[in-house]
Amino acid sequence: MVFHSQFNPVEVPNTDLVTLVFDAIDKVEYWKDINRPVSIDAETGKSITVGEFKQQVIEVAAGWQRKAGLKRGQVVAIISPNDIHYSTAIFGTLAAGGVVTPMNPAYTTSEVVHQLKDSGAQFAIVDPLLWDTLRPAFKQVGIPTSRVYTFPTANPSLSNPPRIPGSPSDLFTLRHPGPWQPVHFTAQELATTPAFLCYSSGTTGRSKGVITTHRNMVANVMQIHSYRQQGNEQAEGWIIAGVLPFYHIYGLNVLMHLPIIEGGSVVIVRKFDLLKFLSHIEKYRIDFAYLVPPIILGLTKHPAADKYDLSSLKGIISGAAPLPPALSEAVYKKLHFRVRQGFGMTETSAVSHLTSATSTDTEGVGVLLPLQEAKIIDEDGKELGVNQPGELCLRGPNITLGYLNNPEANRNAFLPDGFMRTGDVVYADENGTFYMYDRIKELIKYKGFQVAPAELEALLLSHPKVDDVVVVGAYDEEQVTEVPRAYVVLRGQRVPDDLKEYQATAKELSDFVNEKVASHKKLRGGVEFIKEVPKSPSGKTLRRIMREQARQSPTKPLAAKL
Repeated sequence: MVFHSQFNPVEVPNTDLVTLVFDAIDKVEYWKDINRPVSIDAETGKSITVGEFKQQVIEVAAGWQRKAGLKRGQVVAIISPNDIHYSTAIFGTLAAGGVVTPMNPAYTTSEVVHQLKDSGAQFAIVDPLLWDTLRPAFKQVGIPTSRVYTFPTANPSLSNPPRIPGSPSDLFTLRHPGPWQPVHFTAQELATTPAFLCYSSGTTGRSKGVITTHRNMVANVMQIHSYRQQGNEQAEGWIIAGVLPFYHIYGLNVLMHLPIIEGGSVVIVRKFDLLKFLSHIEKYRIDFAYLVPPIILGLTKHPAADKYDLSSLKGIISGAAPLPPALSEAVYKKLHFRVRQGFGMTETSAVSHLTSATSTDTEGVGVLLPLQEAKIIDEDGKELGVNQPGELCLRGPNITLGYLNNPEANRNAFLPDGFMRTGDVVYADENGTFYMYDRIKELIKYKGFQVAPAELEALLLSHPKVDDVVVVGAYDEEQVTEVPRAYVVLRGQRVPDDLKEYQATAKELSDFVNEKVASHKKLRGGVEFIKEVPKSPSGKTLRRIMREQARQSPTKPLAAKL
């Protein structure tokens, strides 16, 4: 059976993302005062008003067209921590007809090279503090520094931020008084023209470029907005915590796009620190926060949380990873509202399910948003019904066009009727609420970030002491997240008997991997030694056996601490 949304359909306008945002600025009551801030720097208090934002977007777009020579469809990489000018960089690029590929600023040089090459990026806007990592990457892919611009607020604490030799300087140098030539799209072009190329880890070990079209993102913004309107939820005038990373589809949608459509100001946190975050809630009287479970844990469990006035908070939506029911209850006791869960992925343009503001359910991930369809299938592709667990498949205007340069992934992901396989095992109850049951996918979710085991396994197999390896997620109760753990077969199938040798070898292998990968991919679950990796008769690694072993031993093993 096909599960349909309980909500009335929402009209998705045939418009691009920039036009949608500019129309909202003209129509939403909150923005009638052009001095209201779109974004506020949490550390410095510096803000960008809605009037300034719109003018900056137009001037950056004109600069791309008239100064830089950006052509329609060319890709611009944005590599930076959260910044109050991030939205200007995004919308200025889109307004010029460009495509944005946002990138994790913690990436290593090789990871940057992969995304730059695969996306076909030809320009970039970066944090100059990252240049030591970025310089060899840009050189390797052939992007000259004359096409690399920097954020003007790379580090508010530095009076003279570093310069990139050969760079035309910062984003504001790019600005041009105009005129800007708006880019027009047909309905067909809106459905097929990428706005974003976000990268999602794949089980092959290499991240995949997810094509998010203008229509995909416009649709998802309108789906969430309509969901709130039909639930009589008032979001206009909210002060919103901008904690989620903007390069991640979750933060990109709900912090860069949705607040402008609904009329809200975002307090932007450049680098997360729990105590500072608590003080920001108190100082700016933050109304609402989109968070991940580890941050929610800090709000409820950290002893310093009681020292701050958090009474302004009206709600929290948790996403990117499952939220334990006990943690939801802890929030209710402390803040007197229930954390709402959601479900989504890069391929859904962020969100497909949400729980309502009045729901008391602490286990479900919510109901389908307007225009979202789902079906649940078994291993043979047979459609299942209510309370029958199977793989979740989704269809709707927010579903990605597909993966960039990856026909095999597209063949595996999409069914003939247009439904996309998620790789997640769920069931739906009689009320249309969906519950996560398990994951078919091998990906590990560390604090909402996806980690491909195959990538870490390939690194470990390059070490001379390693004969075989399997990497799985081990649940860390203290951090409320999965962490990558490696089960290693040493040369000669030997498991060290001596404790010191065991610890030293485990640390050696952990360090070997951790110095080569981004922070979220580190072996925080440690290294354990086994005599053999369980495999099927065909030679396929039986990850489920090792996941079960990790599930039975959730605490960190020897040499797990980083």
